[in-house]
Amino acid sequence: MLRILMPLMLGITLAACGESGKEGPVAPAESTAIKIASDSIAVAAKRLVRPSFELPAVVEAVQMARVRPEISATIREIKFSPGQMVEEGDVLMELDTSAYQAAYDTARAQLQSAQASQVNANSNWDRAEDLMPKGYISQQDYDGARAAIDSARAAVASAKAALNKAELDLSHTTITAPFSGKISKSYWAIGDTAMPSSPNAPEPLFILVSMDPVFVTAGVQLEKYHEFVLKRKAWLDAGKTIPELEVGLKLSGGSEYPHSGVFEAWDNTSSASSGTITGRVLFPNPDGLLLPGNNVTLEGKVVGGINRIVIPQKAVLRDQQGEYVKIVDSSDTLVRRNVDVGIRDGADWVIIDGLEVGDRVVTAGAQRLREGAKVAIQ
Repeated sequence: MLRILMPLMLGITLAACGESGKEGPVAPAESTAIKIASDSIAVAAKRLVRPSFELPAVVEAVQMARVRPEISATIREIKFSPGQMVEEGDVLMELDTSAYQAAYDTARAQLQSAQASQVNANSNWDRAEDLMPKGYISQQDYDGARAAIDSARAAVASAKAALNKAELDLSHTTITAPFSGKISKSYWAIGDTAMPSSPNAPEPLFILVSMDPVFVTAGVQLEKYHEFVLKRKAWLDAGKTIPELEVGLKLSGGSEYPHSGVFEAWDNTSSASSGTITGRVLFPNPDGLLLPGNNVTLEGKVVGGINRIVIPQKAVLRDQQGEYVKIVDSSDTLVRRNVDVGIRDGADWVIIDGLEVGDRVVTAGAQRLREGAKVAIQ
């Protein structure tokens, strides 16, 4: 009996289920697509960008002279004030001339005496040359006259050298500006005996710095420097034009400096401790606004700009393989794309390689999303 009832009950149950399925709605299968908000998707697009940089920098004088005396003498007069602008050739200090004037007068008198002796020796030599062929003087007298004139000439040359030295020393009692610029305070006072550099007198008379133009120097990481030099060479070898660079300054208060600079040169050595090399940019400074030692920000932008693909910086991820992004491909599947990242442009990265215009890039939470998953953009 049980063997007859079990198949009958099973048939009734299956029939009931079939009838219920026909009368009620069929439940849809649960979707497995990952939902991504539309504002978390950026479409890769080309736009005109101006590659730029900002670097902390320092103002340096093109010329700086620590002026010291060439002679030892007492300072009699100081003709400048600290911080004053002076012109090349301006008289800045007067030293005591008495000892050097006396030496000059003595040297001049000695030259006059040597010249008089030379005149006498010339006369004796002329007579000796006239009398020798006639046998009126001996060979010894003739040779003596020749030696006398040679000695007189040497004495005149020595006296002239001594006079030149005395004249030079006398001129060094007047200290003038070697170039135009801004002068420091005097490190010596009237009445001090100034002297050339020595352990007993280490300080200069004053320091003079040129003010227009000035250098602005900044340290660049060697990695960036090598990349720049190699890329520049590759462009030149390929016959490409090097983009023109516009260089400016931001002052310590945030104000823009009104004049543009011109790149001058890289330093001839790098710093092993910091791994940087110093670049120098020449800036006009007609108003003296930039002072040596000022901390400023060096800014540079490519003139005209270039067209490149850009995406938000937050979209770019990094792992052991390098930089990458996750995109939603044409079949709405999440895939990885390795990218070659260029420069920053505001909040965006310039992409050199790895993306095409129109690619849909995930900008938020991409690292947590599984590659190969289907995506539903909402």
